[in-house]
Amino acid sequence: MSIFGDFKINGNQLVATETGAAIPLTREFARDAFRIASFVWLINGLRATRIVRRREPRAKISFFPKKPRSYYAIWPVCQLADVKIVDDPDEADLHFYFEDREFLTAPRRSPTSKPAFNVGCFDIRKSVVSRIFEETFGYPLCVDPTKHDGPFVEKSEFNGKHDGRLISGPIAAPRPGYVYQRNIENTFDGVEHIDIRTPIVGGETTPLVFLKRRTRDLRFTNENHRVDLAAIDAMLSGEEQRRICEFAKAIRLDFGGLDILRDRADGRIYIVDANKTDMGPPAAMTAQDKLTAMRSLASAFAGMVDASLQP
Repeated sequence: MSIFGDFKINGNQLVATETGAAIPLTREFARDAFRIASFVWLINGLRATRIVRRREPRAKISFFPKKPRSYYAIWPVCQLADVKIVDDPDEADLHFYFEDREFLTAPRRSPTSKPAFNVGCFDIRKSVVSRIFEETFGYPLCVDPTKHDGPFVEKSEFNGKHDGRLISGPIAAPRPGYVYQRNIENTFDGVEHIDIRTPIVGGETTPLVFLKRRTRDLRFTNENHRVDLAAIDAMLSGEEQRRICEFAKAIRLDFGGLDILRDRADGRIYIVDANKTDMGPPAAMTAQDKLTAMRSLASAFAGMVDASLQP
């Protein structure tokens, strides 16, 4: 699928036209792009076998205001769940709100009265994520930078910027458009930083999570030196999973991903990001793990679709 309308080249960076997120054009980027393309070819091959067998889709779905490209997680999930993506909303059984925007003043209107996913999830700014996290978990993520004595993290309100930096407070005044969060030491060994990327389908957690591993110098970037699959029960307790589901329902996230960090100091988890247009699977994963992960998500998505179509 063509991507030229989604990105532009600015110097040595590939910039997303919708979000402004910049990706350095490096050898590692070329390697990851090849891995992504290889996985897309694999999914297209599996889809072709279904077409040859004349397998009927379980449902038809339309996306608004735009369709997902093949490098977004929902695309392989639809293929593996036998959910056909169609252009005409009137032909669809279901709709899916899909837009790389963190904030709207009100939800977009669904094309028809048929069931629609993520339509209520129209504000995922980091300040909103932090507020809903505190409401559901009972302890704060954000700090007051004018009063906090010691290190904390300053980062943009918006997703995809990857501009987090560690600074020391207190400071004279916060910067407009930025949030200030506690410094979470999300390492198991004191060296390697680990994000627990937790998929959400139907407002619920799924059996598998992604462990996105980064060295200390890549802590606030989107570059993973390794990504592993893990059983959610091995990483998050039953009570933590219950509260994560409460968070997902409060922010109205039907399908997407949450970035969760566990603080080595206090042992508690913190939801730092919510994403409703998840890319994936992560390029750093093995091909087999990618397929395993997407099949797991597709199984959960198929259940969500079937439940939504029940009379």
